[in-house]
Amino acid sequence: MGYTHYYTRPTKNAGSAFMYNQLALDAKIICDHAQANGIPLANGNAEAGTQPDFTEGYFCLNGVSDENGDNGHEGFYWAGIPTQPEYRKDSPEYFEFCKTAHKTYDAVVTAILIRAKAIYGSCVSVSSDGNWTEWQAGRDLYEKIFDEVAVNPMSVL
Repeated sequence: MGYTHYYTRPTKNAGSAFMYNQLALDAKIICDHAQANGIPLANGNAEAGTQPDFTEGYFCLNGVSDENGDNGHEGFYWAGIPTQPEYRKDSPEYFEFCKTAHKTYDAVVTAILIRAKAIYGSCVSVSSDGNWTEWQAGRDLYEKIFDEVAVNPMSVL
């Protein structure tokens, strides 16, 4: 078990290309700001010396793994057009999660999830093992970058 964030999107309306492009641009801004302010980030595999991956189809990031395993954990992944794995082919939702274990990059993940809900609206559902208070670092990051109050994106399970 660990501290994890969950996000689902309906298979019948997972969002538009416009929504993905806006979120990818905003996520890049969040990552750049976080790195400039001391939060080390890497690709989805947490490899030192790499940067978060941003492509036309997806973006992925993680903390940076160090010799103590203190900063990296599981990669955060967001697809513009998600694909359903075979074992979930009959599910009405695409399901993703990211276990951050409260590591420093958790602020980036939570800020992106707040932004995702603001952009995608009902096309995304967000939940977490943590509560809104535990998202304070992500809320602060979001508010500093976008100059607006962060709205709790979490749905009640």
